[in-house]
Amino acid sequence: MSEAIFFDKVTKNYNGTTAVRNFTMRVRRGEIVALLGPNGSGKTTLMRIAVGILRPTEGDVYIFGHSITREPIQAKRCLGYVPEDAYVYDSLSGFENINLIADLWRMNLKEHEDELMRLAQILEMGQALDQLVSTYSAGMRRKLALMMALIHNPKLLIIDEITANLDPKGLASLEIILAGLKKEGVATLFSTHILEVAEVLADRIVIIHKGRKIWEGAPEDIKTETAEGGKLRDLYFELTSGPEYEMIIEFLRMREKIG
Repeated sequence: MSEAIFFDKVTKNYNGTTAVRNFTMRVRRGEIVALLGPNGSGKTTLMRIAVGILRPTEGDVYIFGHSITREPIQAKRCLGYVPEDAYVYDSLSGFENINLIADLWRMNLKEHEDELMRLAQILEMGQALDQLVSTYSAGMRRKLALMMALIHNPKLLIIDEITANLDPKGLASLEIILAGLKKEGVATLFSTHILEVAEVLADRIVIIHKGRKIWEGAPEDIKTETAEGGKLRDLYFELTSGPEYEMIIEFLRMREKIG
């Protein structure tokens, strides 16, 4: 099956308010797709529905053909999830957190130690794994959550608000990891409210606004449409401003130096 994830006419209502309306989208194997939209547009709701935390009011999500509502165990085996806020245990070390997840997946972590340490090296987390998570910065907690999501070698990676708590260097490390996963045929779906991040990291961008999909296409096409005016112009300016913008510019400059 070429489809890693398929959102099939998903709608989600909260107490009479529609957070997501009739949303349909596909992500193929080995594809990196950005779900782009302002804060409050419905991105996190879709992510939580995709991983089975929320149940859709209407429609369904299929992970490699498995319904997240009717076949949740089979669907969840295929995916790794990094939420915006890292759910990690402060009283355990980084390594103990990872080992806990490995135990839940019934994995022998020693058999995956080499790939774990390569991942830790890319993220500059090698020395930190023996430390208690209570000593971690927000960025380190986010990196640990990524390692925990990847420990079982998922075929689909879902990351909510990809820039959350990551500095430019951390974002550059994440780009390297996503590129490596892509070569292995792993699909990635991430959400962001920053246009430049979507343009740099994604093969395809899907824009959501007020719970509806309003545009889908290649990153290089979005500026052409906004330059011509139309429905994307005002949203474009909303997606290229804000307190995180300077951090993203620094990340882009770092990429240029590396390239």
